[in-house]
Amino acid sequence: MLETPWQDTDSAERHGWRQRAAQLDGDLIFTVDYRLCRACGLGWVEQPFTVPGYQRCGLATVGLAALRGEHPGLAWHTLGRHLSESAGFRSVVGAGVPGGYRPRRLCRHIADRPAP
Repeated sequence: MLETPWQDTDSAERHGWRQRAAQLDGDLIFTVDYRLCRACGLGWVEQPFTVPGYQRCGLATVGLAALRGEHPGLAWHTLGRHLSESAGFRSVVGAGVPGGYRPRRLCRHIADRPAP
């Protein structure tokens, strides 16, 4: 049993990124990759995914809100690789969020150095 509803691990797809996940009965039901730069006050998320049976239940909205709450003061963006299929989603979860999950390239602090 997890101590919290969220589990953060290294992303399997993106070197230096983290993955935020939610599990239910041992199955992953929500995941999103994220990267932070405190120096620039920026955060990025990529590929938010909720399993079909739990889509449109607010799980991704709550997961992203929890992530922002744990990392206050950041403007949140995406690299834009999944924009075509997620415009409606971004408009809902980005409302009132600094950065609004609009596309933005990685800052020089992250792009110019190897990931930890």
